[in-house]
Amino acid sequence: MARFQHTVTLAPVPRHWFESCVLMLHDLAESLEDDGARLRLPDGRPLPELLLGEGRHLQPGARYHPESDEDGEPDLDATLTVLAWDRRRETALEIVTLGDDSPNPTHMACALRLTSVERPREAELSGKMRASGGKWTKYISGSGRLHLDLGTWWPSAAGLGRPTAPPVTGTLHHPLTRATATVVPRPAKDGRWRVTVKVRVTGRSFARLLLPVAMAVMGRRARAAFAEALDDAAEAWNGQVPVLLRKDMERLRLELVESLFNTDEEHKPEAPR
Repeated sequence: MARFQHTVTLAPVPRHWFESCVLMLHDLAESLEDDGARLRLPDGRPLPELLLGEGRHLQPGARYHPESDEDGEPDLDATLTVLAWDRRRETALEIVTLGDDSPNPTHMACALRLTSVERPREAELSGKMRASGGKWTKYISGSGRLHLDLGTWWPSAAGLGRPTAPPVTGTLHHPLTRATATVVPRPAKDGRWRVTVKVRVTGRSFARLLLPVAMAVMGRRARAAFAEALDDAAEAWNGQVPVLLRKDMERLRLELVESLFNTDEEHKPEAPR
């Protein structure tokens, strides 16, 4: 078994801002109108790079595909499916991608669930990947789950008692390893969040014998890499989140919409002078 623990300091996100952002994203999605396979914004502009392939917009069972770069037809190797869309109960989306690169084609599925949009209580992200094409492909397969209890995150971050369970829990399953993670926020003296991440890794199959040896040899370096990765993520968070918090929801919505149309412009080659 291997254990890792590191604490970072993060800029806080007010709960009301987060909840307003969730509502804004739902409002934006619901403002789209389907014109056959094409989705249009309220101002009539077609939404780029996403096509409705099956069902009614935002109804359970609706399936969307990215637009192929070559012929403008749906790319069936990637699918976004609406599993649930109910503001008072649950919003759930699933993304499935197929990789047909021989000799080991892959199938990856990721699902995002949010309980109650009007007052978010729980969020969960889960994923599963499997490969085919040979007996060794099971070693590039696995599954994972990350659960966030929104009802206990902000009280814990404010120091209002200690949660009976960590606000964030995660698991990762692989044929050779199993990892579990917890994330707990506490208040820092300057009003920011002190977030502690703990990870426990256990070996499976023949890796059960190899993991202790690997940690004896590489343990210090592995823990340093773990801490460095979290510090880098915290630096990125602290550089970007305060900028977002200074914007109201209308400005964020406008910037989000415009970013959908600026992608192509950024990749266009410069015109000859």
